Amino acid sequence: AGYLVASSEILRDVPYDPFLPYIFMGEEIILSARLWTSGYDIFSPTFSVLGHHWAMLSKGFNKPKFWESLHRTFTFGVHDPLEAMVIHRVKMQLGYPESARDMVKPKTVFTAVDQYSMGTVRPLEDYMKSVGIDVTTKEITYTAWCETGATPPGFEKYNHLYEN
Repeated sequence: AGYLVASSEILRDVPYDPFLPYIFMGEEIILSARLWTSGYDIFSPTFSVLGHHWAMLSKGFNKPKFWESLHRTFTFGVHDPLEAMVIHRVKMQLGYPESARDMVKPKTVFTAVDQYSMGTVRPLEDYMKSVGIDVTTKEITYTAWCETGATPPGFEKYNHLYEN
């Protein structure tokens, strides 16, 4: 998910959800929310340490993105409906009302979802507040700590890890 460096032990505690095939939109937030609610602290560099080339095959570049390669493996048009189902699964786990279990069909989207959902060490509501997302009002709050490299609220015990 983006830039993740950790011991492989996290995969025992918080295994990847096998019911999120070809996930793109939502990968970072669902994994970070599951890790955080399972008791893992998340840190990010205050400056870019790596990057990648980002250009689409359709724009004349010769390196296909995974959704473009889906058309080669299956048939054209497979990615969008698959992504829509995956997004419902992610949004339900994050508490979006429009993706509640009784609002989404097919119900198979939620196969074994409890096995691959949030941890029990910290509440999801605290995570969503710290990252500035309100799923009910669909509002995003500016999180200055993230933009400036400051210590996140509630993590002052880690002040020594942040530049002053």
